[in-house]
Amino acid sequence: MRLPRGRFTIGQVMTLVVLVALDLTVVVATPQQVVIYPFLWLYLGLIDFLVLWKLILRRPLRASHYTCLIVSFVASVVLANLLAAGRLRLLSPLVLWLQHRSVRITGVPPRPLLVGEFWLACLGSLTLGCTLGWAAARLERLRGWDIAAFCRGALLGFVVSCVAMSVVGAVWGWEVSRARLIGGRVFVGVCLIVGGLMGLSKLKSKTLSLPV
Repeated sequence: MRLPRGRFTIGQVMTLVVLVALDLTVVVATPQQVVIYPFLWLYLGLIDFLVLWKLILRRPLRASHYTCLIVSFVASVVLANLLAAGRLRLLSPLVLWLQHRSVRITGVPPRPLLVGEFWLACLGSLTLGCTLGWAAARLERLRGWDIAAFCRGALLGFVVSCVAMSVVGAVWGWEVSRARLIGGRVFVGVCLIVGGLMGLSKLKSKTLSLPV
């Protein structure tokens, strides 16, 4: 990342100091058994990138950035839920090898293996996000698609869905059921699509309003 020429303003430096202080506060307040898992660091990193890139460096977010942020977050949440439910085992070859070596592994794998699986899932999510971000930027450049506008609207729709589900949980409780999980995922998907379409329509309206 190449820093812009010139000196940083006091506001930019203070924003960076506040960002670092908030990160340290979150890390200190988080239980130790959670800190060793990577998703806390991934989510903090995504937020830090947004603040650093947009507020401190004051650079525009492009299609590659939006795609990487959205895909990395969604993929990490999906993989984390699958790993926590025991429906996915990324280190199953290692477990089979340990079993072949007469090491007793029955039921839930030991904690080091679970932590390793979560780290592997986190790295896979970030790699997938970077790859699709590169592909989105290339398609936008070659085909002229408005991927950045769609992703910008989808990101806003995702934030709205998270706020709405938080309000619903605070009012009607946080009980988890199959119907509620399916409904929440459908609602998030609808918000992503509607937000993306609204982002495209807003861009088209701006384009049409420009003087010829």
